[in-house]
Amino acid sequence: MSTHMTTGEPGRSDEDRQTPSGPQSIPRAVLLTGFLITALGGLTGIAAVVSALTGLGSGSDAAGPAQPSPSPSTTRTASVRIQYPQQAASVRHHQKVYGVAVIPPHHSLWLVSHKKGEAGLYLLGRVHTTGQGTGPTGWDACPQIGDFPAQRGESFEISAVLVPDATSDYLLGATTYSGVQLVPAKAGADVAGLVSTRLPPGTDPAHQDSVWVTLDGDGENCS
Repeated sequence: MSTHMTTGEPGRSDEDRQTPSGPQSIPRAVLLTGFLITALGGLTGIAAVVSALTGLGSGSDAAGPAQPSPSPSTTRTASVRIQYPQQAASVRHHQKVYGVAVIPPHHSLWLVSHKKGEAGLYLLGRVHTTGQGTGPTGWDACPQIGDFPAQRGESFEISAVLVPDATSDYLLGATTYSGVQLVPAKAGADVAGLVSTRLPPGTDPAHQDSVWVTLDGDGENCS
């Protein structure tokens, strides 16, 4: 698959580019920082390396809704735990990951990863949950880990993090200008891939869990 990205948005106002809901193209502020297009191991198509997604600061064209840091009152009961795979496990290219979490109101649980020795964080998508309430809820996902066979034997850190719903919804609706999703949002759909050196805006830094795994095989371990 090839994806072509343009750098203009004729006919759209600044207000349109700031709307944080629904499917949308990448905002003007991200474009102004410049796109670096690179091969993204483990995700279909190209990778839009957009550090600006999480580092635009106070600009009015920020890539996503501005989010305050989570306060103790909103996350004091939060908890996140990865139960599988366990630390130092060997994993497949498509690998099931599951655990339990207490997800506070107005938050979603996401998986991110990065390869040992690299700063880039790969947004692997939002997990599937079996319910959300005041107690622990089960969650699972089957993300694509790394690039097989090119990265066979490499170590990856998989982290489960709490992201505000507004940021989560924005990411799930973000597309390239040709309509390809930037992050996994629909099963079987093409994904351009989004990499950043920082976690999404508003991510709860106090409640997350991670494991280091080794990419060892092709195929799926998603059952």
